[in-house]
Amino acid sequence: MKNRILRLNLYVGLGVLCCSALLLAFEVSFIKTWFFSLAWWSFILIMDSLNYRKSGASPLSGPFGEFLFMTFISVFVWLVFELFNLRLNNWSYHGLPKNLPLRWLGYFIAFATVVPAMREISLFAESLLKNRKLALFRLRPTPLLLKGSLVFGTVCIFLVIIWPRLFFPLTWLCFIFLFEPLNIWLGNESYVKDMDRRDWARFWSWVLAGLVAGILWEFWNFWAGSHWEYHLPYLDFWRFFQMPVFGYTGFLPFALEVFAFYHISLSLYRKFKGKVVLKSVIFLALLFIYAAIFFLIDTFTLK
Repeated sequence: MKNRILRLNLYVGLGVLCCSALLLAFEVSFIKTWFFSLAWWSFILIMDSLNYRKSGASPLSGPFGEFLFMTFISVFVWLVFELFNLRLNNWSYHGLPKNLPLRWLGYFIAFATVVPAMREISLFAESLLKNRKLALFRLRPTPLLLKGSLVFGTVCIFLVIIWPRLFFPLTWLCFIFLFEPLNIWLGNESYVKDMDRRDWARFWSWVLAGLVAGILWEFWNFWAGSHWEYHLPYLDFWRFFQMPVFGYTGFLPFALEVFAFYHISLSLYRKFKGKVVLKSVIFLALLFIYAAIFFLIDTFTLK
């Protein structure tokens, strides 16, 4: 039964995406407001079904609790960057619902797509790149390299906060240097460990996922009624949809940050398995954090 559903998701996703695009063309108000989220969740179903058909495994074919966790922690991952944007002021939101509960639900649903979508794309890309000779060099995760990476990542965060107009690109790099060492020390999946084995397939698949997701983000955002607008200091020209062309370079390292974020979070989720009370406390604490940052978005980023 589950096998049939996973295969059927391809047609469900295509159907919802095509219907949403058609209704958007007729300017149906509900679709204009929710098109971005409908497009992404349709795409996730499509990619998950393709991954399952191609390799016999996909995020939705695994433990459903882990998929739900991935969507929930995806909100946290993106909200970290929303906090940075309070200082950077690089993007703003427009045309969102005026009703507060509906708007906050929209934030949650949209932000919950970030990690699942990029993981689905990366898995598909990795299945195509696997066993290909893609290594540029061997990178050994020595203790000195890992400690230096942590220091550099920390310095990047301070530079972004102190001089945002000059160092804003480091927002999309700092967490790579902070979290990859932690993933290695915790024994989690790591593309640096892959590089030590001269296996760059996962690295390139996530970079490709960043590029594909970035183009789709901007493409669907361009047509949606509820959308964001992006502005870059010094580089705010040659726009492709709503994004200046140089802004697309940020999607590539951002994907690697998402990878590192996700695997640290997943290791903690598995470590706390069976600890219902502790997980409930963390869940409620995260909901409170989400609400607080949603309020800050409403106050400073929503136009």
